Amino acid sequence: MDTAISPLKKHTRSIKRRLGLRTERPPFTGKYYRRARALLLDTVDIFNRAEIPYTLDAGSLLGIVRDGDLIPWDNDIDLMLPVESIDRLRKVYLEIFRRGWKVSRTYRMQFASKAWNIGDPRVIKIRSWNPWLFGPGSTLLDITIIYRLQDAYWWEMAKKICHVDAVHFDNHDYLDYGGLRIRAPYRYEDYLTRLYGDWRTPDKGFHHDQFGTIVENAPEPD
Repeated sequence: MDTAISPLKKHTRSIKRRLGLRTERPPFTGKYYRRARALLLDTVDIFNRAEIPYTLDAGSLLGIVRDGDLIPWDNDIDLMLPVESIDRLRKVYLEIFRRGWKVSRTYRMQFASKAWNIGDPRVIKIRSWNPWLFGPGSTLLDITIIYRLQDAYWWEMAKKICHVDAVHFDNHDYLDYGGLRIRAPYRYEDYLTRLYGDWRTPDKGFHHDQFGTIVENAPEPD
């Protein structure tokens, strides 16, 4: 998620509070779990049929590997996608819409690194529709865009630069979930260890700032 909150978003949250509406994404319990599960399965089904080389990531990967399901205190779904596959992704936007979801705009890099330039794609978000007037739907799937540089893949997360050995995304394993085969990083247990350390022990207090893939912070603005 972005660390900076725009004035418009702050204003929207203020209006929601006054109306007694939810201002943050809810965790995956009750109807929000059912929506998140449906969003993940619909997206994976579309991507599998279109042969889009996504990879399950972060808390979504952790929950399905460790617990066989989404983590109840998580509140978004995480996929990775190589930048070269964005054009293939755009070809299924209509099918995503037909399934009852919507694709947000492409969020772009605000700083350069060794692997990308300012303005390159950073993340694409797929959301539920919001029945209310204010803001996006509460169920969110993040597609983080990854960049190959030498023997690693690189990406940006909350103003931090991350990378991991390319072997985890050049190849893939599969996980069974909800009657579908979902692409996972190759040697996903090793990948989870790189991300979380002791990933087998649930930790509600874990924050993405602790990910072992982080190599540096974003450069300071001039």
